[in-house]
Amino acid sequence: MRLLLIRHGETVDNVAGVYAGITDSALTNHGVLQANRLASHFAATDVKVSHIFSSDLQRAARTADAIRDAQDPAPHTITRLEILREQDFGFYEGKQFFERPRGSNQSGKEAHPAAHRIDPGFKDVESKPAMMARMENFINSHLLQLIHEVQEEHSVVVVAHGIILSYLWRTIVRRFHPSNVAVATGVATGDRGIEYLGGWSNTGYLDLEVKRKDVQGSKSSLTSTDNPTRPVDRPSGTTGTAQSGSETSVLPPSPITQLLPPPIIPTSPMAVKPATSLPDLLNMSLVVKAVNSQLHLKGLTKTRGGLGSLKHDSSQKTMDSFFNKKRRT
Repeated sequence: MRLLLIRHGETVDNVAGVYAGITDSALTNHGVLQANRLASHFAATDVKVSHIFSSDLQRAARTADAIRDAQDPAPHTITRLEILREQDFGFYEGKQFFERPRGSNQSGKEAHPAAHRIDPGFKDVESKPAMMARMENFINSHLLQLIHEVQEEHSVVVVAHGIILSYLWRTIVRRFHPSNVAVATGVATGDRGIEYLGGWSNTGYLDLEVKRKDVQGSKSSLTSTDNPTRPVDRPSGTTGTAQSGSETSVLPPSPITQLLPPPIIPTSPMAVKPATSLPDLLNMSLVVKAVNSQLHLKGLTKTRGGLGSLKHDSSQKTMDSFFNKKRRT
């Protein structure tokens, strides 16, 4: 089966440059165009989506809606889950991205908690272990059975948020034996390990192929000449960057309106039940087909005059109708 891990379209808080983890930030007009482009791309390239999971926050939910609406036949439902929400930024929700203080060796994300921890109502940021536990529970409750049951030609879509998707990916890849994980030829993954593939741009997606291994010893997807791949190492390290394309390509810089801020490091407890022992997927192979794929956005430019950055009006069907409405007023 094909597993697509997708980030939502551009939001008003992306444009404003503020932290919006669990804040229910709306898509911009440009974000809706991005989502529609992605949905049309999947339909045009014969991506057959059988199951869709989405964060329950509107920016992810509406991106998922666009994907479903473009499918024929469409999946029966979209499973919206609170567990797929973005990292909770706590006290910093809705606040501007931090800049490095003048005359300080600390980064903004290091200095800010120290300055505000004693403030009334301070709520710390969701911890890395808490996010990992959420993703373990999501895999155990929703993905494992599908990995074994969904037909090879069908796709499972997960629409969520950049930081939590990176934790979902790390949790997924650890379920496979390292010798059964490979990267398709032409896909760059950086030099910091398979678990750290880089960030997600708005509507960028990680494209994964999951297959049952041939226990009879014939060629598997890891060695197929039709889909050449290279094996990967799994060293520990920090986040790298990558995208589909030539092996030497590196994810190009993107404006702050399209890329996430770095995750905030301080820890805080979260009421998530710790994951149980990990079921293995020793009889399955995993191939990384594309990283942060944005082919669907080729040629898409943002509408001038600030209109593209405005909150999307759900009653507005197309950008043409938006301009017609503006002319009538």
